[in-house]
Amino acid sequence: MSTTYAQSNQKVDYPSNRNKSFVSEDVFYEQLDKKIYKEYNNAAYSVRKKISFKEVPDEEFSFLEKTAAGCRSEVVLQDFFVHPDRQVYFFASFTQNEIEELHKYIVIDAETKRELQSGKSYHHYDNSYKK
Repeated sequence: MSTTYAQSNQKVDYPSNRNKSFVSEDVFYEQLDKKIYKEYNNAAYSVRKKISFKEVPDEEFSFLEKTAAGCRSEVVLQDFFVHPDRQVYFFASFTQNEIEELHKYIVIDAETKRELQSGKSYHHYDNSYKK
């Protein structure tokens, strides 16, 4: 698989760093500026993982499947190539109450600490039975 990338003329902005060591997802989350990402208060479900970039679609799908969400994804660095073996942090959070549910996730590069992509959704329940 790596030969495909080696033969490509595409510039690798975020090369593989799978052999480098980074702090755990919990330590990184605690150090993260909460203006960038913060789990929902009283979250019903939250995810914190350090994974390879190639695993992001599976993690996103799993999160959306477990929370029955339709998050709108936004790729922040569209003009950049991220190697599939690049280490990233995947954080996701879900909360709900009687009138609304909120979902969000973010992917942050483990080495540069830059946001690579994110998504969020909001759903308001119309309760026609309440008077």
